[in-house]
Amino acid sequence: MGHNWDEELQFLINVRKDWCNSDYIEFLIDKVWRITKPINIVDFGCGYGYLCDLLMPLLPKGSTYTGIDKSKELLNFAEKHLSSYCFDVELICADLNEYVPMKKYDLAISQAVLRHIPQPMNILKKMTEAVVDDGWVICFEGDRPIEDAGFYSSDIDYRDMNQSLLFQKMWSYEYNNGGRDYRTGIKIPQYMQQIGLKDIGVRMNDAVKFINPMDSEYESKFDAFVEHKGYYSILDNNDSKTFRTNKGLTLSEQQEFNQNEKNIAETILENKGKGFILQAPCILISYGKK
Repeated sequence: MGHNWDEELQFLINVRKDWCNSDYIEFLIDKVWRITKPINIVDFGCGYGYLCDLLMPLLPKGSTYTGIDKSKELLNFAEKHLSSYCFDVELICADLNEYVPMKKYDLAISQAVLRHIPQPMNILKKMTEAVVDDGWVICFEGDRPIEDAGFYSSDIDYRDMNQSLLFQKMWSYEYNNGGRDYRTGIKIPQYMQQIGLKDIGVRMNDAVKFINPMDSEYESKFDAFVEHKGYYSILDNNDSKTFRTNKGLTLSEQQEFNQNEKNIAETILENKGKGFILQAPCILISYGKK
């Protein structure tokens, strides 16, 4: 993965705020995956330990967690953050592209990782290799176009802009030139079928971020949202050509894209305390058994 995740701790924390509802995850554990005994989990691309926070308190006592990530900064945070838990935690510093599973687990999981890797099926195969027979492989992954369609602000008519089409042109350019595939999330069930997993299913995370001026937590939710969207940095950057890499766009399209980004950022920030924002992450939860 080319991105330097060492510098993105606060970004990741902001993005994950209200990203999943624990009651829905508990439903999946109990009713869909039917996990009733202690299990050993390995988390591919664990970052600062978000999935550990989300899953482990809901799993049977005696379950263990192993997280793998190449970012020392994120793992250092995870080590301190997860030290208070009363279950076994192991953290491994490794690049997923080079990592070779050395033991077998009951469940291999990842979240928002595979779409950042040019050949995600290679990692999915490693996740499969890492589990025992009948072990689960589970991926929490967004589909970028669906996520983009799930954004609403009461202050600006985003859908009337050309921004979604410009984004899609950039994503296609990157994918066609050997880069990331922002549609990975919706393709994972197909990949699971192709590598021989069974009992494949797909759910959609039910969480929707609702940033409501009447909410007592409005300030923190608003700030987390605008920080992860990068609105402050967009407006602080005087050179509109440099704040975003606009691969595959013509010069006029770059200018239109940049101006749209500035208009969105400016409008939302100016209406802090008044406007409503909804973001449906539409995280696809794909799973299959080895």
